[in-house]
Amino acid sequence: MDPTVIGVAGPRKLTHHQRGQAWATLHTLLTPHTRLHVGCACGLDAIAWGLAYKTWNVQHHIAEGRAPWQLQQRTKRLVTALAAEGGTLHAWPNKPCPPQLTRSRWKGSGTWGAIREAVALGVPVELHPLGDLGEQPSWLNAATEATQTALTL
Repeated sequence: MDPTVIGVAGPRKLTHHQRGQAWATLHTLLTPHTRLHVGCACGLDAIAWGLAYKTWNVQHHIAEGRAPWQLQQRTKRLVTALAAEGGTLHAWPNKPCPPQLTRSRWKGSGTWGAIREAVALGVPVELHPLGDLGEQPSWLNAATEATQTALTL
């Protein structure tokens, strides 16, 4: 894992308070040595893009359209790039994981889909919750426990 390679995923709609929380965390994460992978959506992606001046090494992943499958493909490209570069996905979910999203089934392109894709590819995930997430999905708990065990060995 390369701590200087990060990707970001988060909601398109944020409250004023959530924007402040995300900005503060991103401001701390980004340094001149960070390689940043960021999408093309409003919300969290726009906050990260706005802070990209802190690092000149930015990979902007752009969707080829606005259809859900095109947004999903953009997110898959972002997470696949993180996997290839040994990076970490930093995700800012602001609601619980949809029950229809499982380790083997991804519906939609949202934050939890990016998290699911990262887990499936073995990319470490750092969660920065922007609200009550409820009970975490079992596939995330298993991946988090495996990552924590590997880090302590």
